[in-house]
Amino acid sequence: MMQRVLLTGAVGCGKGTIAKKVVEHFEGFAYFCAGDVIRQHISNGSEFGKRASSFLKAGEHVPENLVNEVLLQEVQRLRDSHLVLDGFPRTIAQVTAVEASLPVSLCIELDVPRKVIEERLSKRLVHIPSGRTYNLDYNPPRVPGKDDVTGEPLERRVDDTDEAIRRRMEVYKKTESKVAAAYRRCKYNVSVRFREAGLGLTIKGDSSDKIWPVVRAQIEDLLEQKRQAKSG
Repeated sequence: MMQRVLLTGAVGCGKGTIAKKVVEHFEGFAYFCAGDVIRQHISNGSEFGKRASSFLKAGEHVPENLVNEVLLQEVQRLRDSHLVLDGFPRTIAQVTAVEASLPVSLCIELDVPRKVIEERLSKRLVHIPSGRTYNLDYNPPRVPGKDDVTGEPLERRVDDTDEAIRRRMEVYKKTESKVAAAYRRCKYNVSVRFREAGLGLTIKGDSSDKIWPVVRAQIEDLLEQKRQAKSG
């Protein structure tokens, strides 16, 4: 059985950094980032990308009636791999859709102080076509302003303006945080399995270096439990 780990948390909390550590450390895990999928559509100029762009610039989530089918199709393509999910599902309606076909094994909410997040995002640069992310303090590009792989220009994300960041943090509190609470407290009953056991936890920390060992231990425990269940 494939294991799916959902990482959730406010913008800039380090989901992408932790997800990449999971993929590097654990064999057989793929990484699905909803934001990367959406930004790739925007970069390619697809009809969906054009419609989604205006919402991102304003710090809003792309409406579910526009984005759900696109993201669910992309996730389905990875159904035969262990998977780290970043940014999807992020609403209760999306939880329902995902749990119906690709149930989440573990939901980890990353809780990072707002001041740390704001400082991180003020120094974040991105290579838009690939999604590679840099930080001017702890992960700077080798050549200032240039992507390490292609040499192409780096940019601030369109949703990394001060106003958009503030709005995205407000949106997280109102919507996506409910997903973490649902998995943590099991108050949203989408299946018998979901009712029987808590699948979520919150990890607090002010750096990915402090958060990662806890995440690693949780996934190790998850995989060991599944191995024991299979052998039993």
